[in-house]
Amino acid sequence: MKRAPIIPKSNPSVAPATTATAPAAPMVDTLIARVGAMAKGNTITLPVCGRDVKFVLETIPGVDVANSTKVWVGNERDQAFLTEEALDDLIPSFLLTGQQNPAFGRKVGGHIEVADGSRRRMSAILTSTEYRILVGALDDEQMNALCKLGNDYRPTSAYERGKRYSQRLENEFNGNISALADAENISRKIITRCISSSKLPRDVIALFSHPGELSARAGENLQKIFAENEARFLEGAYELSEKRKAGVVLEADEIIHFLTALLKDHSKKLNQTPEKRVFIPGASAQYKGNKLIISLDRSKLSEKDIGKFEEMLEHLAIK
Repeated sequence: MKRAPIIPKSNPSVAPATTATAPAAPMVDTLIARVGAMAKGNTITLPVCGRDVKFVLETIPGVDVANSTKVWVGNERDQAFLTEEALDDLIPSFLLTGQQNPAFGRKVGGHIEVADGSRRRMSAILTSTEYRILVGALDDEQMNALCKLGNDYRPTSAYERGKRYSQRLENEFNGNISALADAENISRKIITRCISSSKLPRDVIALFSHPGELSARAGENLQKIFAENEARFLEGAYELSEKRKAGVVLEADEIIHFLTALLKDHSKKLNQTPEKRVFIPGASAQYKGNKLIISLDRSKLSEKDIGKFEEMLEHLAIK
């Protein structure tokens, strides 16, 4: 990983002197172990891009997070897609135990710029819980390294990477995809697919629970369909959007299948594909043709609620 922060395994009071070459996840896990018990105002020194940085842990009340912090412009994660649905892996723990892993950032003017921790930032905003962030004197190179560390631990989508690749291709490499591929240490094919994915309308990306549900390969295929008939494609995306607003739960493969089939059969309607509707947490129904499948989660529903469904079925059996 290029210029990733070095997270030493020694005690925080000991000056770090080792160089880590492990992948992102172990590095982050080591960091969590070191800073997990830190309190507001505590300091820790960590090397970032080979230079020691002294960090101070700051805690921000949930109601102030949106106004007192902002995400660094170099962070490639699209903040508009950080919805409750996209953050369902973080929000429960924020509500139950609060934020365990501090973010990283720097102070600029009256704000704290977040390098690593934009998902945690939005989770704190949505849950009105305290936001913990390690603040240090970081330059742009170090901010970028911390962004990459976070994105390697929780990868960004093909759509988001494609946006960054497009900018680099135009601003740094004069359209030379081979040079960009060498710089990013990935294949030309992956870069091309991600850039194609990034050309899809935002309304289409918003159909997914989070952008990462759309792979680079599927994104490239959808972009070709979009380029062939933009009006029909957007019409289909709108139809899916209305279904979601009505409470229908759409799986990623269902969205991709429907949009892919648009130009093959203009008369195809979404009701030919399985639909899922969640009535309350733990009670959902799936519709497919003439079949209706009801699912009840006993871990989320009380015995009394389960009994109501059983009584209804017994009443039907008597008939």
